[in-house]
Amino acid sequence: MASSPSRKTRIPFCVLRAIAFFFQRVGHRAALRAGAALGDLCRLLLASKRRRVCSNLELAFPQQAGTDFLKWTEVEVFRHFGRMGAEFLRFPVMDDRWLREHVFLENLDLVRQCLSEGRGVLAFIAHFGNWELISKRLALEIDVPCHVVTRKIRDPNIDSFIREHRALYGGALSLSSEDAGIRSILKALARNEIVVLAVDQSAGPPEGIPVPFFCRLAGTHVGAARIALRHKLPLLPAFSCRLPCGSHRVRFGPLLDVPSDSSLSEQERVVRLTSRLTGLVEERIREHPEQWIWMHNRWKGMPS
Repeated sequence: MASSPSRKTRIPFCVLRAIAFFFQRVGHRAALRAGAALGDLCRLLLASKRRRVCSNLELAFPQQAGTDFLKWTEVEVFRHFGRMGAEFLRFPVMDDRWLREHVFLENLDLVRQCLSEGRGVLAFIAHFGNWELISKRLALEIDVPCHVVTRKIRDPNIDSFIREHRALYGGALSLSSEDAGIRSILKALARNEIVVLAVDQSAGPPEGIPVPFFCRLAGTHVGAARIALRHKLPLLPAFSCRLPCGSHRVRFGPLLDVPSDSSLSEQERVVRLTSRLTGLVEERIREHPEQWIWMHNRWKGMPS
């Protein structure tokens, strides 16, 4: 649903470009330290977001409630996204050598396998690790357009800035889920291009259905599953993870074939496939819980 104009903020472009200029002029390690410090500041200033992070972590890890593990994770969530923001703004100064030395690809052959069949790549991601690095690093290996399906950000200036920055320096074009719809996605796949959808955000009907996420039902987008089932396309997981050394690992796969059980209705197959995608997302989050967007209201509208 589009935000009402009265609720939209407008951070001036000059401010956004000044922030980007700062992160591009300092060294990489200094930028990450500054990003983490900015994350700490946001944690202190954004009390509602901090409470949401704490609440969501306790819902996902009830056995850890009140422990040092959850306290550490809550702090690191904000620092991680501060570092990610710094890295995203530094895309113009990340040269090919740096990317190859610091962003490692696993199972790249699966991307090439999908492209060799001529039907495009239908990939799914989560807001985990630095997902923006996936398309930027992939562009060094595969000369095929990549499209990222996104929702518009409430602040139109920030939305425009991110889309432009992603297109110029991030190796991907943005498709607005509100505007483009299924037709633009199918056209890109028909051109044997790459389409990436996020599957970890809250969604109510008709766009979403409830499936288990950390042992609780969560409204989940079904777009990726519906496209895969109706057009008999495999789904390719793509997850980026920040490593302790400061580098990143991008892991593709395993490739998911669509359920072919004729005894199931289309809706049942959508539910089953969406549950599989969500289960894979949960597996990655459990490995590094500090790298997921816990400030998102993932269980919105679901019974407690």
